[in-house]
Parts: sequence; C-alpha cells; structure tokens
Amino acid sequence: MTRRVVYRRGFIRSPDVPDATALCVEGDTVTWLGHEDELDGYLTGADEVVDLRGRLVTPAFVDAHVHLSQTGLRLAGLDLSDAPTREAVLDALSARARQDPAAVILGFGWDETGWPDPRPPTLAELDRAAPQRPVYLARVDVHSALVSSGLVARAPELTTTPGWDGTGRVERDA
Repeated sequence: MTRRVVYRRGFIRSPDVPDATALCVEGDTVTWLGHEDELDGYLTGADEVVDLRGRLVTPAFVDAHVHLSQTGLRLAGLDLSDAPTREAVLDALSARARQDPAAVILGFGWDETGWPDPRPPTLAELDRAAPQRPVYLARVDVHSALVSSGLVARAPELTTTPGWDGTGRVERDA
C-alpha cells in the first residue's frame, strides 16, 4: 500500500506554484502542490501530516550543495573536462608539469564514463606524467580525485583515511 504524507505550513519552491505552502506525496511521487487553504481534500486519508513550521522544501531538487572553493581553484587549474581518454588526461598533466613550476598541479573535470576504456589513471601513471610533483585531479563531480605520490608524501595521513585504496584515487574522507 502506498503511503500518503502531507507536508504543510512551509515554503515549497516549485516553478509551477512559486508561492506554495503545502504538498502531498504518495510513495515517491509528489501528487499535489499548492496553498494551505486548498489542502483539505488531501488531509483525508493521509498516513502522516508533517508541520514544516516555515521550513523550505524544494521537491525534486536533489543536489543542493556547491563546491565553491573548487570552482575558484578551477579557474587557474588544469581543465580536463574535454579529455576523451585516460591518455589525454595524462598528456595534459605531463604538458602542465613541464610548463608550470607551481608547487601543486590542480586539475578538474575529468570524467571516465565516456572514455572507451573507463579506467582512471593510476598513481604510477600520474607519477610518470608528472615526476615528483604533487598532483590533485578532481573528477567532474568533485566527489573523488586522483592524487600522485608527490601529494601523498605531503599528506601521508591519506593512506590511513577512509576513501584511500592505494590506486591514487581518493574519495570520501581521503
């Protein structure tokens, strides 16, 4: 049986009803969205009524966070968003390592999901492309990255942090 939950007395943001204050959800589907004074019919048969007490609800807006620091760093970093392969990422990294004497090479935007071979570069491959250089290459979603041995040497605690697996890919706490 599908559960009906009514949310009321809130600020519901939706392009269809921009000043909505209530909504009804049946299972995982929003079945109604509107104003508190139009809610009566949806209260009947509700399994639960949640008083939002003025809180904001954004139906279907799943990922409400941003990576502001990475956005700023990306402006001066190595743009890998157009790299069609692992080899292209490594070539771009190698070129940056030769031309940029910066202490740490920061790269952003690689996405292995469209590559013919979707394996990301390994720690050893990063080390060959940028010998002895600390390298941090953030994936397109900025929820994981690739790091070199040079970076691990500067932050050895990575190797004992959840999200480190020794391949050069870091995620979660690492």
